[in-house]
Amino acid sequence: MPEPKLIAIYDETAPVACTISNAEIPERVALVERMRTAATSLDRTATGLLLHFPDRPEIRADLATFVVDEKRCCQFWGFAIVDEPGGVALRWDGPPAVDSLLDKLEKYLTTDAPISILEGLL
Repeated sequence: MPEPKLIAIYDETAPVACTISNAEIPERVALVERMRTAATSLDRTATGLLLHFPDRPEIRADLATFVVDEKRCCQFWGFAIVDEPGGVALRWDGPPAVDSLLDKLEKYLTTDAPISILEGLL
């Protein structure tokens, strides 16, 4: 059965800009690193990334915090937390203009690349 076509959830009208303050960066880096460690797999979709995680309360809490905080500073992204059989997923969508950022995210999340690969993103 073919996979269903995803409807984009990003805001293509929002400027591609991040307004995170320097004071928030260490906490966000720690959160992204916890997400990378907890992720069990990642799928690249037509609109972004789909990160899969075990369904644990602390992971759901991290995902919820991440979605709120990241959407606040980078309004162009789109996020959804999706229940899956035996797990939970984070859908992370972006407009076509950020495909290179999605490439960097995918590399960071699926390899042992250092967080510095995300320079300009956090």
